[in-house]
Amino acid sequence: MDWLKASYQPTTLFSLRPSWATSSGGKSLLLPSPYALKLAVLDVALRTSGRGPGEAAWPWIRDLQIGIQLPLQIVVTNLFAKILRQKEFKGKKEAKEAFIAQAIADGNWPFQSTIAYREYVYHPEPIHLAFGVPEEKAAQLKEWLAQINYLGKRGGFMQLLAEPEAIESADAFILLTAEAAQFPKMGLVQQLDDCDPKMKFEQVDIYNSKRPLRITRHIILPYRLKKSSRSYSLYEQAAG
Repeated sequence: MDWLKASYQPTTLFSLRPSWATSSGGKSLLLPSPYALKLAVLDVALRTSGRGPGEAAWPWIRDLQIGIQLPLQIVVTNLFAKILRQKEFKGKKEAKEAFIAQAIADGNWPFQSTIAYREYVYHPEPIHLAFGVPEEKAAQLKEWLAQINYLGKRGGFMQLLAEPEAIESADAFILLTAEAAQFPKMGLVQQLDDCDPKMKFEQVDIYNSKRPLRITRHIILPYRLKKSSRSYSLYEQAAG
């Protein structure tokens, strides 16, 4: 297996809610999940090489080993934002017509305005990623990594800083595709989605009704909460 390193500078705030979060609330992950990273690679493969090569590459994309190096400090904004949510009718069938008429008159149909809790993550320094890939697929992965321009929620833009390069090992990286063997004293737990080893291309195809197969990995980041207020939280890497 070869290792490739790719460094990205976030150019906007990052946001990626855990899969178990509700639409009206939920904290953001501090980093892209293995699932998000693998689907970002697949997205580029499909857009640039076509469905055939993308589908053929899915098994080794799914099985990529991924490590990450994060900035010394990360800032998370805590805020409430206005969103539109589909208005639901839960009454008796004969009252539905009057309910819809009143909602239209109030300007709340088919969507109503409400508020939701949101978090956005600021990375002041680049994010460094390491990808463990079969030797014969390294050149193809290198080409696709160069074309990733956002991670997490759409709009979380990233700028590739240099051409992805081969490295000897990922020992200096936090491995995201395996459970943590040790729990650091000042660690911060993140529940990250990853692809199930049995997940087929049909289950990742958005035009297919089959549900994706995911597994949850509990990753320990070497961070501690340094400062916090009503509007932000500052996380800092713990020494040692």
